[in-house]
Amino acid sequence: MNKDENAAVMRVQSSRRRYWWGGVAMLVIGAAALAGGAGFALMQGTEGDQATTAGVAAGFGFGLMLIGAMMAWCGRPGQPIDVAESRDGARREKLQRGRTQQLVLYPLVLLLFMAQAHLAMQRVLGGDHNLGAYVQILLPVLYGWLIPVLVMGWDWNAQKNRRLMEDELTQVLRARSMILAFVVLMGGVTLALGLGLWRADYGVLALPYVLALGGASAGLRFAWLDREAGRDG
Repeated sequence: MNKDENAAVMRVQSSRRRYWWGGVAMLVIGAAALAGGAGFALMQGTEGDQATTAGVAAGFGFGLMLIGAMMAWCGRPGQPIDVAESRDGARREKLQRGRTQQLVLYPLVLLLFMAQAHLAMQRVLGGDHNLGAYVQILLPVLYGWLIPVLVMGWDWNAQKNRRLMEDELTQVLRARSMILAFVVLMGGVTLALGLGLWRADYGVLALPYVLALGGASAGLRFAWLDREAGRDG
C-alpha cells in the first residue's frame, strides 16, 4: 500500500470513528430524553405545562435517536475498507449519498414533530401561553429551515468537503429543488393569507405547516432528482 492509499484509508477510518461515536452519543442523549419525558408524563399525568414539557423532551429524544442510529450504522466498527473506495471519486459518491439519506430522513422526523406542534398551536391559540408549547411549535419549523441548509450546502460537513460535494449536477439539482420549495412557500403563504382573512386563527395555524412543507419539498425533491440521476448513470 503506497502513501496515498494509506492516507485515504486513514481518512475513512477517522470519518467512521466520528460517525460511530457521534451516533452513539446522540442515541444515548435521545434515549435519556425519551425515557425521561415518557417517565415524567406517566408519573405526573398527561395534562398541564409539565406534561407539555415532557412531550417535547420525548419527541426531541426520539428524533435524536433516529439520527444517531443512522450515524452509528454508517460508522459501525468492523466494516472492511476497500482502498479503491477510499479515493476521491468513491468518497464523493459516499458523501453525496449520505446527504441524500439525510434529506429523506429529516422530513420524516419533521412529520413526527409536526404532530406535536399541531396540538401545541391549538393550545396557544386557545390562550395557553407556556414555554413548552412554543418549543413544540418551533421544532418542525427549525427542521423546515435545516433541510434547505443541507440542500444549499451551507452545513458544516458540506463546507468541509466542498471540493467533493460541489459539482455541476449538484448545482442543477439544487436550483430545481429550491424552485419547487419557492413555489410551495408562495402557494402556502397565499393559502394561509386567505384562511387568515376568513379566520385569523386558521391563518396562524397554517403558517408552521407552510414553513415545514416548504423545507421538506426542497429536501425530498433533491433526493428524488439525485436518485433519478444515479439511475441514468
